[in-house]
Amino acid sequence: MILRSHLLAGTMILAAAPALAAPDLDACSTRGPTQAPLEYKPVDLLPDGKVVFRLCAPEAASARVVSGDIDSVPTGYDGGPQGLAMTRDDRGYWAATTAKPVSPGVHVYGFSIAGTVIADPQSQSPANEARGARSTFYIPSPGLAFGAYRPDIAHGVVSTVEYASKSTDSLRRAQVYTPPGYEGGGDRRYPVLYLVHGVGDSELSWVQKGRAAYILDNLIADGKAPPMIVVMPFGHTPGRPGVDNRFNSDFRDDLINDLIPAIDARFRTEPRPARRAMAGLSMGGLHTINFGLTRPDIFGPIGIFSIGFIGDENLARFEKNDMDALRRRAAARTFVYYTIGKTDPVMPLVGPTRRLFDAAGLKYQYVETEGGHEWSVWRADLRDFATKVFPSAPGKP
Repeated sequence: MILRSHLLAGTMILAAAPALAAPDLDACSTRGPTQAPLEYKPVDLLPDGKVVFRLCAPEAASARVVSGDIDSVPTGYDGGPQGLAMTRDDRGYWAATTAKPVSPGVHVYGFSIAGTVIADPQSQSPANEARGARSTFYIPSPGLAFGAYRPDIAHGVVSTVEYASKSTDSLRRAQVYTPPGYEGGGDRRYPVLYLVHGVGDSELSWVQKGRAAYILDNLIADGKAPPMIVVMPFGHTPGRPGVDNRFNSDFRDDLINDLIPAIDARFRTEPRPARRAMAGLSMGGLHTINFGLTRPDIFGPIGIFSIGFIGDENLARFEKNDMDALRRRAAARTFVYYTIGKTDPVMPLVGPTRRLFDAAGLKYQYVETEGGHEWSVWRADLRDFATKVFPSAPGKP
C-alpha cells in the first residue's frame, strides 16, 4: 500500500510575539465528548527568544516539560531531575518559560505527567520515535533557509509505503520522497538514496525532524542536486535474542531482500549500484557501514554521519569478517562521505574506524563540522551529501 502526503514535514512554526496573558485564555477544563475542544496555543516564542510552554491537564498533580535539544530544559543526564518544572496559573494551565532564548531550528519536546512522557495533546506537529511520540516546533532563521518551506518552488511528495517483509515475518513501513515532477508520470527513472535514522527515532524522523523533503525540494529547485528518490526505512526490527542495534542482521536482510526489491518494483528507479546510495546518522550510519559500505555490488555512494564502531568486539568482528568487502569497496572507487560534529561525544569512535578504512585502502571524504550529536548537524550533513551523491544527468537502468 502507498499512502501519499504533501504535508508530512509540517511543523508548528513560531514567530516572536507577546505570550497570551492567562485572562485571554479560556479556563483549562476537562471537555466532554459533545463539547468543542479547548483552543489554546501550547508553545509561544517571546520577543526575547525565550519559549513559553502551556498544558491543560486539570487532574495532574505536577507537570514538566521534557526535551533533549533545548539547552535550558534539564535532560537529567547529570543525575538531577529531568525536565523543566511547570506551575499552575490562575486559569488552570500548567506553564513554564525557558530561562534562556531557544536557538532557531526544529525542537522536540513532550510533557512528563506522573512519570510518563506524552506528546503535546494540543500540537499537530508530531515526532514519531522508535517507541511512542513527542511533538515539535520550529523557529525559523535565515541561516536555516536550506531546510525551510518555500512557496515559490515545486515540491515533491512523501509517501508511506507498506511492504511484506519475509525476512522479519512482519508488515513494515518506509517513507519515500519522490521529487517534483515524478507524480506526472513518464518514463524517466531516478537514482535512489536509502537514508536511515538514529537509535531513538523512526522512519518518519528524517521528514519530521530532519526536514529532508524541504531540503531536497530546495536543492533540486536551485540546481544544486539532481532529482532523486529518497527511501527512509524503519531502522529497527522486531526484537529477538542475538540481535542488537550495533549489528542488526535482520535489518540487513529486510533492506536487501525485501525493501529494495519492493521499491524497485513500485517506483521508477535506476536499479543499479552506481545510482543507488545509502546513508545514515548514528545507528543509521552504523547500519550503513555494516550493510552498505560492505556491499559495492548493491550500493554505490555511501554517507556515514556521526558514528564509528561501538566497542572493540564490533571493530574486531568487522576486521575479521568484512575486510575483503572493504577492499572491494576501495577497488570500486565509489564516493564515500564520512562526517561528524567536532563536539560530538561519538568522536572517540571515529579514529579507530578511520584507521580500519585506511588499512583497507579506502578513499573517502572526511569532514568535521561545528556541532554535536544533534539534528542541526544532520540536516546540514544531508544537504551537503545530497549535492555530491549522484551525477546530475539521469541514467537508464
